[in-house]
Amino acid sequence: MSQPLEGITVLEIGHILSGPFCTMLLADMGARVIKIERPRQGDEARRLGPQVNGDSAYFMSVNRGKESVTVDFSRPEGKDLITELSKNVDVVVENFIPGSLKRFGLDHENLSSVNPRLVYASISGFGQEGPRAHDPALDIIVQAMGGIMSVTGETSRQPTRPGVSLGDSIAGLFAALSIVVALLKRGTTGRGQYVDVSMLDCQVTMMENAFSRYFATGQIPSPIGSRHPAAVPFQAFTTLDGHIVVAVLSDDSTYWTKFCEAIEHPELGNDPRFKDAWSRVKNYEVLRPIFDECMSRRSSQEWLSILTRFGVPCGPVNSVDEVIRDPQVIHRGMIAEIPHKKFGKWKVANTPFRFNGSPSGPQGSSPNLGEHTGKVLKELLGLSDDDLAKLKSEGII
Repeated sequence: MSQPLEGITVLEIGHILSGPFCTMLLADMGARVIKIERPRQGDEARRLGPQVNGDSAYFMSVNRGKESVTVDFSRPEGKDLITELSKNVDVVVENFIPGSLKRFGLDHENLSSVNPRLVYASISGFGQEGPRAHDPALDIIVQAMGGIMSVTGETSRQPTRPGVSLGDSIAGLFAALSIVVALLKRGTTGRGQYVDVSMLDCQVTMMENAFSRYFATGQIPSPIGSRHPAAVPFQAFTTLDGHIVVAVLSDDSTYWTKFCEAIEHPELGNDPRFKDAWSRVKNYEVLRPIFDECMSRRSSQEWLSILTRFGVPCGPVNSVDEVIRDPQVIHRGMIAEIPHKKFGKWKVANTPFRFNGSPSGPQGSSPNLGEHTGKVLKELLGLSDDDLAKLKSEGII
C-alpha cells in the first residue's frame, strides 16, 4: 500500500524544531524530505544534548526519515542550486526570521516564479507582518506572550512553562496541516500557495477556552494547577503512594453520582450545592478537603480499580519511563524504532496518524550531515561527479 503523501517531495530549509517537526510529520506520512544544511556545521540541533556516541538524541528524533544535502546558499552558486532544486519539489518549508531567505533570493516570491505549483511554508515567531515580525522568538517567548504560561502551574506560583516545547511543535503541526490543505487546493487550481505560520498565532488559537471564559465573565484566567476551570472533579489527586487523575466533565449527574459512591460519600451526589458542574466549581473549597482526605486513604492502583469499576473516567499520572511501558501506548505502537548506523535501532516517539488504507510512521534513520548531497544533486539536477567535486572543492556543498 502507498503512504498518504507518497510522491510529494519537500525541501526543508529549517533548523532546531518548528520547521523540522513539521517536515517530520510529513515524512512520517510518506513525503520525501530533503533537508538543506550548512556545510561542515549543519543544523544546530546536531549539537544539542544529550549526545549518544556523538549523535544528538534530539536531532535523531525530529529528523528521522529525511535526506541531508549540504549547500552554502549564502553564496551565489549555492543559491542557484537551491533555486534549481525548488523546480523539482512540491513544498518548501523554512523557519527563519522573516526576510532572512529573501536576502539570498530564496523567498516565496522568487522560488514560486520558477515553480508556480510550489507550496511554500514559512514558520516564524510572529508571522511575516506586524510590529514584531522581524524579532527573534524561541519557544518560551511565544508561550509567555500567547498566555499559556499565565494559566499553567499552581496558584500563586511563578509563571510556568509546560514541560515540552509547545510553541515550536504546535506551530509545526499547524504548518503541516496548512501544507496538506494547500496541496489539496493545488489539485483544483494547479497553483501553489504561500503559508505564513506564526508561532504566537498558534499559541493564541490553543488558548480558546481561556479566551471564551474571559469574554463571558470579564475575569482574567489564572493558574489553578491541574484543575479544570469549568468542571469538578477534573484534576490530579494525591493518593497514598502517588497521583491519579479523575475527569468528570459532563453536566449529567451520572458520573458525579458514581464518583461520590466510589469515594464512599453518596450524600454528596444529592446535595443541591453540587448539582451540576458549575455549582461544584463555585463550591470547590467545600469539596476539596473531602476529596483530599478520601484519596489519601488508598494507593493509586486501588483507586484506579475502584473508579474504573464505577465507570468514572480516570488514569494514572505516568512518568516518562511509565509511559513507554503503558499497555495502551504499546498496543498503539506509539514508541517506534528507527534504524541507526551505530546502534542498530533507536527508539523515538511515533506520530499518531492512522489510516486504514495506507501505512504511516517513521520511515528511516536520521541522516548524517550531507549524507545524500551527491545522490540528490545527481538525481534532481543531473550533476556529474566532476560537477560535485568542483562544488565541494569550492565549499559550496
